[in-house]
Amino acid sequence: MKCRICESETSLLFQETVLNKYKVGYYECPTCDFVQTETPYWLDEAYSQAFTSTDTGTLQRSLILGKSTIALAFFAFDRHARFIDYAGGYGTLTRYMRDVGFDFYSTDLYATNFMARGFDAKPGRYELATAFECFEHFVYPGKELEKILDYSDSIFFTTQPRPKPAPAIKDWWYYAPHHGQHIALYRPKTLAFLGRQYGLNYYNLLNYHLLSKRKLSPFVFKFLVIAGRLGLSNVVSLFLKSRTLSDADLLKKHPSVPVHVS
Repeated sequence: MKCRICESETSLLFQETVLNKYKVGYYECPTCDFVQTETPYWLDEAYSQAFTSTDTGTLQRSLILGKSTIALAFFAFDRHARFIDYAGGYGTLTRYMRDVGFDFYSTDLYATNFMARGFDAKPGRYELATAFECFEHFVYPGKELEKILDYSDSIFFTTQPRPKPAPAIKDWWYYAPHHGQHIALYRPKTLAFLGRQYGLNYYNLLNYHLLSKRKLSPFVFKFLVIAGRLGLSNVVSLFLKSRTLSDADLLKKHPSVPVHVS
């Protein structure tokens, strides 16, 4: 099987039962360290619901990752520009970021935007795209990256880096064969390789990643990610005007159509 990132020949790591019914092969690329499943024919079944019942951290994840996003968007990007949450789920992160004061919008093919209704992303350019916990769902990472790049040249995202050597299926929870949605697993080397294919710089801290055409100090990236989580986001919020009430007023005038605030 060819690697779906670099097209090198892969080798079989192991087989595992996915969705408690399908025997699936997992393959490793010796060139870019990418681990992929065989062609995932089970995805329609895996996505019968946008979120799996075992993903109990959806709300907490938006709040935690939002703190680092606040610091990064405020200090490393144009805080007054538009932002987009790609694969934004129910719109939780978008609503949180708008409540802080950022002009955020959400888009997702599989989930309905309940929490930030009226602020669905339209085609166009955005200062920064967030894409939290979705890269591991990509069948063809390059093609999906191109879709995000249609919105922004900078992508702040999370995915759990795969240990090396590749752990056995029972030793790493992130394989998650029970729900069948994690079909692409990366190491920093993999993501850097992917970024170079599109002329992007790569920055990393644990499960936080940034691909961007702009150059940023790796130290600054790491500092903002950590400092945001530790409380810098609370300080930043003092310098921004929340959109909570203004959004409500705007939606009273436009209750049924997506709204973009200039």
